Amino acid sequence: MTKEGSPGQGEERERPLGPWELPPELAEYLAGPEYAMLTHASDQGTVYVVKAPGEELTGLSGPVPIQVTHELHQHPLAPVVRTVARIYDQPERPLAFESFINVDEEDQRADFARLAEQEELLFVFYDEVLSHRLTKRVRNSAGGEMSQILSYADRVRAAIPDERYDFDRAKATVMATTRL
Repeated sequence: MTKEGSPGQGEERERPLGPWELPPELAEYLAGPEYAMLTHASDQGTVYVVKAPGEELTGLSGPVPIQVTHELHQHPLAPVVRTVARIYDQPERPLAFESFINVDEEDQRADFARLAEQEELLFVFYDEVLSHRLTKRVRNSAGGEMSQILSYADRVRAAIPDERYDFDRAKATVMATTRL
């Protein structure tokens, strides 16, 4: 994934709609869900790739508050790192997304570790036809917390035998017991 453009000013910073090309395998995955958020390595570090209907993205241009939180869920089958992004374009009804990290998957763990070291988080937004609509930059004020979450998730993972480890079931439980 590559980009062009320079940041603007504000609470979060926007980049022009310059080309952010989705790799074919990522485009294929994102073709399915109506809403999605996941991490992806890029030439700008790790970015959050976000998909939503175009009408939802229309209100996100310009400065809007974005809250990003990270959680570690210690399920007996696997640790689940959950990131929630709430975008307050409509304060009474923020647009919310969640992503999950499986620390047992090397690329996912590396993505989260890079995010923890980045000064800013980049959110790259695509609509339902996977057209790049906008990019937001948000200061990463939780880098230290993210590193601690990752370290603790590694310890939790080490305590779970391989034959019992089941991230998908643990993630399903977290999704069923949390709200956006």
